[in-house]
Amino acid sequence: MIGGGKHKGSTSAGGEQSWRSLAGGGKTTRIKSTQARKRRQTQLVKLGGGVVAVVALVGGLVWGIIAFKEREEPIQIATPSKPVEKILFDTDGVLPDRWLGSVIELRRGMTLMEIDIHEMKRVLESQGQVKTAAVEREFPDALKIEVKERIPVLRMRVAGADDRPELRIVARDGTIYKGVGYPKATLSKLPYVVPYRYPEGGIQPMRGIDRVADLIDATRRTQPNFYKTWQLVNLKYYTGDPDLPGQVIEVKTSMVPRLIFGTNIDFAQQLDRLAVILNYVQSRGNPAIKRIDLSLQGSAAVQFESGRISTF
Repeated sequence: MIGGGKHKGSTSAGGEQSWRSLAGGGKTTRIKSTQARKRRQTQLVKLGGGVVAVVALVGGLVWGIIAFKEREEPIQIATPSKPVEKILFDTDGVLPDRWLGSVIELRRGMTLMEIDIHEMKRVLESQGQVKTAAVEREFPDALKIEVKERIPVLRMRVAGADDRPELRIVARDGTIYKGVGYPKATLSKLPYVVPYRYPEGGIQPMRGIDRVADLIDATRRTQPNFYKTWQLVNLKYYTGDPDLPGQVIEVKTSMVPRLIFGTNIDFAQQLDRLAVILNYVQSRGNPAIKRIDLSLQGSAAVQFESGRISTF
């Protein structure tokens, strides 16, 4: 029978025409959909970010605790230092060890790091005889001091305590100082000097002494025997200013009472002319000389005690 109820009912419920199929498929199909994959990826990203944040937080806490503990522990930055046991003193001149003890002060038990080496250098270089000084620490217990001294050129007499004359040394740079440690033989070879006096009466600063030293060195080198007769260098007419014309250095010797050198003329040339004059005088029986003026351009004038004047 067409349209019978039994056949119709079996057809509607048979095969794969179930309510699950009509509803859009099974559970597995929904999980593999595009939206489901996106949701799972989002969840994984959030989970990974949370893990990273937790690790960073824990690491920061650990680092903070370690840094705090290290900050509380004192850090030793000072160099190990012991009390000074040795002073290594060296000089290129004549200053003795006892001089050093009279200039610097070290307390008993003072360590190397307690010594102000810069101040000690300043004190040493304030001494006229010292040109430069170097002070170094040699760990663990030694202090090293090296000194370079000024070169003595002239000596002079000054009024000391109770107006008593005292000896002073004049260095090549014009520094005036008390000489310490010089042998008498060394000092006896230095001529005395009469310094230039400024209009107000002072003698310092002594300028141009290096030029005087050049004259002394040249004479000692070329005419050593004659240099031994030098007694006094008179700077009355020598200010030390190289720009001023007509300045002269006057020397008193045991042979010639007044020997005049020009400061703007080559010393070697003047000394050569002087050698000629001295040979001539000797060949004439050494007549007494009053004055030799070598400061003239191209010639020299000799005045004898007899009053006669000759030019060379």
